[in-house]
Amino acid sequence: MEGMEYFYELFRGLPRGGPGDNKSTRKAFSYLKNLPSEPFILDIGCGYGIQTLELARISKGKIIALDNYQPFLDILMQNAKKGGFDNKIIPKNQSMLEMDFKNDTFDIVWSEGAIFVIGFRNGLKKCNQLLKNKGHFVVSEAVLLLPNLPKPLKEFWGEVYPDIKDIKSNISLIEDEGFNVLSHFTLPKSCWVDFYSQMNKEIKELKKKYHNNKIALQVFEKCEKESNIYAKYSDYFGYEFFITQKN
Repeated sequence: MEGMEYFYELFRGLPRGGPGDNKSTRKAFSYLKNLPSEPFILDIGCGYGIQTLELARISKGKIIALDNYQPFLDILMQNAKKGGFDNKIIPKNQSMLEMDFKNDTFDIVWSEGAIFVIGFRNGLKKCNQLLKNKGHFVVSEAVLLLPNLPKPLKEFWGEVYPDIKDIKSNISLIEDEGFNVLSHFTLPKSCWVDFYSQMNKEIKELKKKYHNNKIALQVFEKCEKESNIYAKYSDYFGYEFFITQKN
């Protein structure tokens, strides 16, 4: 996408890379039972790794943090060092489209709001291969919460993620790809409100900085459109955490 540098600059200024909170990360992790004492974890699309750090706190395991944007990984490791977790986290600059791990490697594969990049079904297939027997895949995925979408919302999802499904359809897909669903829950609306509030503040400042830059302004306007869509239609969609186990 043209102007990605402005997109990345915007997100470097945010507390998180997307809607979420540590409470939800901990809640999802709490459903995992009979784990090894030091599980081997892959965090796909980690961004600058707020959830990676939380996983390091609660899991006692070793984590490979995978993202294809090195500045995010640098931020993660700076924060990991401050928190004393740098010996638990291994940064890996690689696209999730090019993951080269051996099959049956991980006890847990984790991905918050990122796996859609390769498609949910493709992500399920790949993660099933990467997991050990009875390993866990924990993922938050954009879902439809109500039917009969208003036309503007239908058009929005048609542009950004045509493959979005409701919760029931995603559970069927998960089971078709060789997983049992242990639990699932919807991310609180407060996570979205907090995220977009911070994003809009950052956009306001960046618009001043790039007031003569047409490409930058187009990037920021696209992000503002997403924020406005959520403000108007937040009852219709959200993120669903799916906590699953490989059959």
